[in-house]
Amino acid sequence: MTKTINCREAGFDCDYVVKGETEEEVLKNIMEHAKKDHNIKDEGLTPEMKEK
Repeated sequence: MTKTINCREAGFDCDYVVKGETEEEVLKNIMEHAKKDHNIKDEGLTPEMKEK
């Protein structure tokens, strides 16, 4: 079953959607998107963002 999350759910004003087969894959992909497209550094990823 494919899992999805959109960037807006993580607190950004962005409609980007990430899909993956596992929760870990989705989390990895949304983190890469946040770093690349929103200039978020690892230290800027708050526990709240990660939880969402």
